[in-house]
Amino acid sequence: MVLYTRPPTLERVEGDILSLGFKSIVVPVWQGPEGQPVLEDLAGQVDESIGGPLRNAVEAGGFKAGVGEVFKAYHGGSEIVFVGLGSSGAGDGERLENVRRAVGKAFKELAESREEALLCTGNLGGEEALEAVIAAALGSYRLDAFRSKPRMKIRRIGVHGFQGDIELAGAIVEGVYLARDVANAPPNHLTPSRLAEAVRDLFSRLPNVDVEVFSYDRLVREGFGGIVNVGKGSSSKPRLIVIRYTGGEGDPIALVGKTVVFDTGGINLKTSPWITSMRSDKAGGAAVLGASWILAKTKSKTNFVALLPAVINAPSGESYLPSDVIRMWDGTMVEVGNTDAEGRLIIADAIAYAAKEVGAREIVDLATLTGAMMVALGPLIAGYFTRNDEDAAKLEEAARATGDRVWRMPLVDEYKKLLSKSSPLGDVGNVSTIRYGGAITAALFLERFTHGKPWIHLDIAGPGIGTDAGPTAPEYWPDGLAPGYGARLVYEYVKRKYG
Repeated sequence: MVLYTRPPTLERVEGDILSLGFKSIVVPVWQGPEGQPVLEDLAGQVDESIGGPLRNAVEAGGFKAGVGEVFKAYHGGSEIVFVGLGSSGAGDGERLENVRRAVGKAFKELAESREEALLCTGNLGGEEALEAVIAAALGSYRLDAFRSKPRMKIRRIGVHGFQGDIELAGAIVEGVYLARDVANAPPNHLTPSRLAEAVRDLFSRLPNVDVEVFSYDRLVREGFGGIVNVGKGSSSKPRLIVIRYTGGEGDPIALVGKTVVFDTGGINLKTSPWITSMRSDKAGGAAVLGASWILAKTKSKTNFVALLPAVINAPSGESYLPSDVIRMWDGTMVEVGNTDAEGRLIIADAIAYAAKEVGAREIVDLATLTGAMMVALGPLIAGYFTRNDEDAAKLEEAARATGDRVWRMPLVDEYKKLLSKSSPLGDVGNVSTIRYGGAITAALFLERFTHGKPWIHLDIAGPGIGTDAGPTAPEYWPDGLAPGYGARLVYEYVKRKYG
């Protein structure tokens, strides 16, 4: 799988660790209950075989095995990187995240000077080992397609002592790399039409998958008013990309991703600095693409349909205007209060189509939708909305397993009046009459188009774009880029719910 970035090859290797020929060897080290490194396991064995420099450092108080703490030793031309995992007694979710952060950090640093490295997983349990392998590859990510001279990058990761499913790890890594590549691609390189072509090319390689692309003329003809109006101001006209997987059972689950290839705000033009990160306003669609890849590659037991309304929201003589009244695909008449509230318009069309035409059993949408959600939860956490408590529990289980953090938000029915009262002409406005509670009113707007189908809405404005995370970002996220948030989360949610 490759869009712009080929993931490193994950290769299971066995034998004597020091004799496998790797110039860099990463050995995770747990911290015991008394705050000291645990050396009665693989870490201790490796250390003993090279003369005990780690034990000497521990005795001198120079290494505590805190999360991401590193001690390097050298033996026979190889660099041994002992990396701390923190407390072995931490809770499951915290322990998995500590493994991801520590191993991701080690491989991010190695990627600056190595083309291959060895990861030793003998100290780790099954879930921990899988997360370590995934984090090693995610920490190695480099998006160099738009540089004149590519940087050093890890192309091969040897995995020692791993008893898990290496093919599953590889599929997950591919999905997240795909999500990162799409979310971060510049709009002059990945227009709606080019994205559609790339998706068709990529997914044609998988069995039981069909890709259909709705042209601009077809969108006009079939009445997708939200998608058409948001995208018509750009010379790169919109597309609706539909991925159908039929290798499972039952009615499909629908996955909908906001795919605004670039968002200027339209006539309600954005101002700096917000506009500079808007190449990643397609992070919701990128996450859906990544999740779809993982689900199809691992032969999902449930059918699914992914819908990506791909547009560029740009001002021109053809742009839609504040106070326009738009007829949506399902016939709802929406008055435009702000052209920078465009994401909900294109997603609403796709959600309604999924509910009424696709016959989806459930709808999950992801969108970098509101600044209000970032104000509430910051750059690391997505807010989600659903009326189904069992689905909420499944989503939170998935979040703990993957590190894609979520927080449940309320659907306040009284706030629906803020949308209906904002439109003196149409059925509903696309923005509220007040500035507060913007993430909630945006979710209530979308819920209107679900036509009663079970539904989860994830507002991923913070972690989807990721660039505001700064020093708080997990070490396995790429620096200054969208991290591919949501691809693993959606895959894990579907797997846990449907098998």
